[in-house]
Amino acid sequence: MPIVVFGASGNIGSDIRKEALSRGHRVTAVTHSADLEPAERLTALKADIADPEEVARIVVGHDAVISAYSPGLRRHSAEDAAVLIEKAHASLFEGVKCAGVRRILIVGGVGSLQASPGVDVVDSDFYPADHRAHTLRNREIPRSLRRGEHDLDWTYVSPPLSIKAGERTGRFRLGEDALLRDEAGESRISDADFAIAIVDELDKGQFIRRRFTAAY
Repeated sequence: MPIVVFGASGNIGSDIRKEALSRGHRVTAVTHSADLEPAERLTALKADIADPEEVARIVVGHDAVISAYSPGLRRHSAEDAAVLIEKAHASLFEGVKCAGVRRILIVGGVGSLQASPGVDVVDSDFYPADHRAHTLRNREIPRSLRRGEHDLDWTYVSPPLSIKAGERTGRFRLGEDALLRDEAGESRISDADFAIAIVDELDKGQFIRRRFTAAY
């Protein structure tokens, strides 16, 4: 399957790129600035996700798009990140639709998951206040998708509270709108296992026009 991965050099995007390649998919890996090592079935491009015409030019002719785009809080304030998230996703949805590609998977945030019935993670008392601005913006993405504002075969993917480099085990649980915790109360997964869950969804289409999450 020919696919596009935006944010293909980031922590999550890198593992998605590698997982997709390992399964035989042809990957167009889009980054803002990073150079990627050559690989079989890999086309690496540098592009601006905030330019809808450029997005359309890149994705045309592909079967699916995965966006692991994140502006990163190391480089931007939460408020600036919120603006970048809004611009990037508006451009992404417009460009994908113009190119005639229907299938899109969005790697989003944990904040829109329910920490308890009726209380989202972003509104919980344990969520960092300095992350709220960009998390609230992220929460609007699945809400707009569910309202039908974008006529796409979308899947929104939320990570658990902790996601970082670690072992590729292939063993994890899937959920939908509730934050997943293990028996010790931890909510976590490795980048590699999260990438497995995402490429599984690409291959199987279990959560089309729905959100899912994955954690141990």
